[in-house]
Amino acid sequence: MTTLICNADLHVNSTVGLCPPGVELDDGGTYRPSQAQRWLWRNWLELWERVGSIEGRKVGVVCGDVGELDTKRRSVQLISANKATIIKMVTSALEPMLAVVDQLIIIRGTPAHTGKGSWLEESVAEDLDNVIRDASSASHYHARITIDGVRLDIAHHAPMGRQPWARNTGANTLASKTLWYYRVGMHKPPPHLVIRAHNHQAARGYAEDGGDCVEVRYLPAWTLATEFVFRSGYENVLADVGGLIVHINEGAYACEPVMYPYKTSEGQLWQTI
Repeated sequence: MTTLICNADLHVNSTVGLCPPGVELDDGGTYRPSQAQRWLWRNWLELWERVGSIEGRKVGVVCGDVGELDTKRRSVQLISANKATIIKMVTSALEPMLAVVDQLIIIRGTPAHTGKGSWLEESVAEDLDNVIRDASSASHYHARITIDGVRLDIAHHAPMGRQPWARNTGANTLASKTLWYYRVGMHKPPPHLVIRAHNHQAARGYAEDGGDCVEVRYLPAWTLATEFVFRSGYENVLADVGGLIVHINEGAYACEPVMYPYKTSEGQLWQTI
């Protein structure tokens, strides 16, 4: 049996992203994570403690945007601009995962977050011994892999409708398009499971035709609301926090979402003046 543990959009180095405790800066100072970041970190550790108890081979997936460089300079929400510090921070954040997985797949994310050519993800992947490499690089723009007879199509970007009641529409559309691309465009068997990220919200979709069925899963994130969220008119939109565990055995698979909902009481939500 093989277990695939999928996570995405860690945005390490963002002041609202995943952050290991006590980041040492190159000038001798120390960055202390916020209360929200400490909450993210506790859940991150809980996830990998849970994964550590699972028997069999374990393959981790980091599905893009492992770190935050803010190459467009859209905000001041960065812990450091030093590339060496950022790489050390990302590596430290990945340590709980590296301690329990046997192999690792790193997907390249958005250049605005991880640099041109997603150099941050490639640099981190190149420094690890247990990564499943692409043909010419350590990280992947698009990974097509088969595990125990289950075909997986994994990449970072995917469209999602902005209306909350139509969250799964984009996933359903992607499932239908993927089925068409493989069967009609490439004349190849389609994937059983498509994994995407980028939207910071979980969703799922299905398409079935001619005996083939494609399931799409959008991954949650490990970051909270950024300045971009507030000035784009999505101030009431909450990111989903968590990951996706996929249990694969003898040609069959089962998805187990792992979600960490916000715990906001009415007293914390509303300010009385």
